[in-house]
Amino acid sequence: MKPMETIKALVASVIAVVITVGVARFSYTPMIPEMVEAPGLSKSVVGMLATVNYAGYLSGALLITRISDLGLKVRLYQVGLVVAVVSTVLMGYTTEVWLWFVLRFISGLSTSAGMLLGAGLLMSWLIKNNQKSELGVFFSGIGLGIVLTAIVAELIKDPFSWDQQWVIYGLVALVLLIPAWLWMPDYRACALPRTAGKSVGDERSRFIRILQLAYFCAGVGYVVTATFLVAIAESMPQLRGQGWLIWLIAGLAATPACWLWDVFSRRWGQWLALYLAYTLNAVSILMLIVNTGMVSVMLSAMIYGASFIGIVSMMLAMVGRVFPENPSRPMSRLTFSYGIAQMLAPAVVGYLADVEGNYTNGLWLTLIVMALGVVVLHLARKTQQREHGAPALARE
Repeated sequence: MKPMETIKALVASVIAVVITVGVARFSYTPMIPEMVEAPGLSKSVVGMLATVNYAGYLSGALLITRISDLGLKVRLYQVGLVVAVVSTVLMGYTTEVWLWFVLRFISGLSTSAGMLLGAGLLMSWLIKNNQKSELGVFFSGIGLGIVLTAIVAELIKDPFSWDQQWVIYGLVALVLLIPAWLWMPDYRACALPRTAGKSVGDERSRFIRILQLAYFCAGVGYVVTATFLVAIAESMPQLRGQGWLIWLIAGLAATPACWLWDVFSRRWGQWLALYLAYTLNAVSILMLIVNTGMVSVMLSAMIYGASFIGIVSMMLAMVGRVFPENPSRPMSRLTFSYGIAQMLAPAVVGYLADVEGNYTNGLWLTLIVMALGVVVLHLARKTQQREHGAPALARE
């Protein structure tokens, strides 16, 4: 395998994440203040739009668990890239709330294609070509997507109206689609032979089910901040106008964090790395509650960006290595619980914010769920050790 081919494959996969997650999903976060101010959306509707987006993501994850044909996966992955662009542009061409719901749902479907099908296809490609089966580089696209949307948000918020801003985000995604498509490797040639031996774990084992619950908790910790971080910052008088900067800091922290978590887990073990990532995510939420000063919120955003990306990267890479023959399927099963959290949490927190006029109680609820996640994660580790006799995944 030529180094340039590997570089092109990795770059194409990262750009695909930027399109389907960064633009199709994360452009909504800096757009929330614009949508509240211009079309006059309530906090509840804002939360429900985020919930519908994650309903699409969850539906995509469920669909992927049913797919084993590699050719179909590749086609759906490619369709997802196009849908991400189109669904973003069309947000600026309507003021019908019901149509926004439809578009955000479709956008969620494209995100599942970019994240889950993309991660699984890349994992198979890496294994097939004798590369390290780590997804840190792949998931750096999430951080880059946050950085991109934050910078674009600051550049376009004054010269352009809210509807024009949506179109601009879509056009940015369209430009990125060109290298993502041209440099995409031939994933159809990456099918791995099925082994006669038993996998390290059972896809429906108690360990996987407990791990799903732990990942649900992580989903709550992720989505509440991802959805409301800019809105929370803009609601504070001393931070008004700085929401884009807070979002940018989260993205800058997330971008290199994937590689750092890979290094840490190789040295100290994946379980310890996951404990630390969960704890840091909880700390970032606590900081938003106890101190709303500029420095505290900026530090919270930095810790959040570095921690949530580590959880996603390490969790999905873990199950991908356990099931190398069809990594997208167990990744999707794990993501099912993450998607449920992403459906429920924004609606609940948005409702509490509408009723109480602030996000404090919603953040406290999120913090409690993340603390529970650490406990459940430890239970998953103990269950895995009992089922397989040794911590097989600890240092993979």
